[in-house]
Amino acid sequence: MKSKTEQLADMQLRREKILEMIREDGTVTVKALTEAFGLTEATIRTDLRILQKQGFVQRYHGGATLMTGKQNTGALLLERQTHLDEKDAIGRLAAQYIENGDTVIFDSGTTTTAITDSLDHIRRLSVITTAVNIALKLGGEPGINILLTGGTFKFPTLSTSGEKAASFFENVLAEKLFLATACISPRLGLSYPSETDIKVKMAMIRSANTVYVVADSSKIDKVSMFALPCDWSHIHYLITDSGISHAQVAAFEALGVQVLIAPLAVAQKKAM
Repeated sequence: MKSKTEQLADMQLRREKILEMIREDGTVTVKALTEAFGLTEATIRTDLRILQKQGFVQRYHGGATLMTGKQNTGALLLERQTHLDEKDAIGRLAAQYIENGDTVIFDSGTTTTAITDSLDHIRRLSVITTAVNIALKLGGEPGINILLTGGTFKFPTLSTSGEKAASFFENVLAEKLFLATACISPRLGLSYPSETDIKVKMAMIRSANTVYVVADSSKIDKVSMFALPCDWSHIHYLITDSGISHAQVAAFEALGVQVLIAPLAVAQKKAM
């Protein structure tokens, strides 16, 4: 039997995971949480009540949502500041693998968005994306054709999701996919705080000839709530930063995944 300290630690971890799910989707139901954690509705309602007292969520009958749209935006901005230099470096390196005339799929996320800051060398490009912010950012660029998937709009991630978003990719053929992830582990694969995007990400993978996972090194050897059900043969490259260890590089390359390490800008290195 677990000690009281261990029980409190488990409870805190569960509430953090619940909050991750709500930040990902904007809302969650009590039913979905009881199924995900295998707990009673009473326990889940207690968790949501505590998260509401802490100012993170607003409960409603049968579920909870983030407090306000303004707070959702704040969460996004805070996340964008996390590992900002690393994400920008990854974006610059990833952009080098995009060529004129490519058809590219961009997953939603802060790291994939960083790629779009380094496309000055591109004159012709077809982009398919679930990311509304990427569509808005690239939509006015001459020579870039944008296809934005349909589906349910998720404000916290500024993306579309669900069955309609997944079905959009049924007849899509793309040279490259730049795929985001919450966590990546050689042993446990890619994982996410919510299962709502899993079908969409699998549909993207099936539509792409080459798959690049873009993830800063803080996400390596971590695991989130829901695993992406694909094997490593579908993942060709991992683009990350110099925080990855030699052992981690070796572990991924043993699985057939080529690791590309993005250097920080010279000015940033001198400042460190």
